[in-house]
Amino acid sequence: MIDQYGGWIPDYPGQQPYQDPAYMRARNMPQQGQQQASRMVEAVQVQNEKAVLDFPVGAGATKIFMAADDSFLAVKSVTVAGQVIIDMYDKRPPAPPVPEINPSDYVRRDEIGQLIEETIKKYKEAQQ
Repeated sequence: MIDQYGGWIPDYPGQQPYQDPAYMRARNMPQQGQQQASRMVEAVQVQNEKAVLDFPVGAGATKIFMAADDSFLAVKSVTVAGQVIIDMYDKRPPAPPVPEINPSDYVRRDEIGQLIEETIKKYKEAQQ
């Protein structure tokens, strides 16, 4: 048994600390103020997004993928239960806006003949 101060008290005469499950659990748990072990994540360079999907990642592991052309980052995690989680971060700049097409800016077929006649008329007037 563990008392309120973290000290071990035997449950029966002759009990050893390693025989007490509560003592063994308390001994293996990190104490307050102690830092948990850091998690190491491997970074892998890939050519495209399909390579991220095809790359094997073990259960309970995480890998970071970087595109060779620096266009995206991906984080692929596999839970202990086997569920695959992929987070994609696109680093490409946003696409430029598509310009609006205004039909009045363009010449229609039925207007071409009239424009040619006007241009020829202006040209003849300019030569006189």
